[in-house]
Amino acid sequence: MRPSSQALIEQLGTDYIDARLKGFTYDHETHFIQIRYGDSNNIENDKVIIFRDCFTVSINTWLEGMKGNIPRKPDEMNYFFHKITIEDIEINGVQLYKCSMIIPMMDCLITCVTIVL
Repeated sequence: MRPSSQALIEQLGTDYIDARLKGFTYDHETHFIQIRYGDSNNIENDKVIIFRDCFTVSINTWLEGMKGNIPRKPDEMNYFFHKITIEDIEINGVQLYKCSMIIPMMDCLITCVTIVL
């Protein structure tokens, strides 16, 4: 049975996370995304979210409003994962999840068939 978006949010334990984004991988061939986040100084309590069978993936990093040293490339930035919202949607009879994440300095929107926490 497919869990509802509300059940997935409840499994996360909170809708405000405030953790460092430690890994974000997207495999276009398999339509698979893995996000790893946790405490900046500890890997023992890291959490992983897996998105499978992704139809839409939109990732946009931005620098507007940034103060201090501007990074020369994205891997020089630290991102802090704050909030995730998940909605149940249906497109042409297919049940999907629409996931939006608040990660300051990055916009992220994913539409997929399966989310594993």
